[in-house]
Formats: sequence, structure tokens, C-alpha cells
Amino acid sequence: MARPRREPGENRTERYNLRFTVAELEYVREQASSAGLTVMEYIRRRCLDYQVPAGGGVRRANPALISEINRIGVNVNQLARATHTGRDFARYWKQIGAQVTEVLEAIVESELPGDEEDRP
Repeated sequence: MARPRREPGENRTERYNLRFTVAELEYVREQASSAGLTVMEYIRRRCLDYQVPAGGGVRRANPALISEINRIGVNVNQLARATHTGRDFARYWKQIGAQVTEVLEAIVESELPGDEEDRP
């Protein structure tokens, strides 16, 4: 099915050049990304007072932490599977719990506020 044609007044034909500092543009890019929009669509919606999807200010997760959580999840899955087949791996559950605690503490530390003051 083809996209419906726009009325002549609905076509976006006008342009406006806008200048940002490097920091401002990076901030706008982050906000647009967290809202799931392109930079231009984000700017257009903000300028015209249209709705912007929730999610502004959400920081991306640290890839190393995600990888570590994935490794722990794989270990938990293997231990659960072995336990359900009758093998005794109770001693490893404490180690897994300690790893989970370590990773969660690292996540909490990385989420502490403090760098928001640098934003425009």
C-alpha cells in the first residue's frame, strides 16, 4: 500500500539553519536517542511543542556491565539446570550471589548523579 499524498501545505519545504556548540549538539543527540527520534524530529517536536516520547535523560548502560551480567546469567542457568538434574552445586550459589552483588554495586555507583552539571 502506498503512502498517502500530503496536501500542498503539509510538505516541509522550508529550512532554517541552527547552530550549536559541540556540547549542546551532543546533549541534543543524547536526548533524541533516548526518545527514539532522529535529531531533526526531536528538535522539530521540541520547538513546535509537540509530544516527545518519555525517556529524556536516560543514560546508556555500560557495555562491560551488561557483558558481566550476561556471564553471571549464563552461570546461573547452568547451575540451575545441573541442580534440577539432581547434581549438588549448592556451594556455587554463594559465589554467584557475591558476583551479582558486586555487579549491582558497580551499576549503582555508575548511576550516581554528578555529571549533569556539565550539560547545557
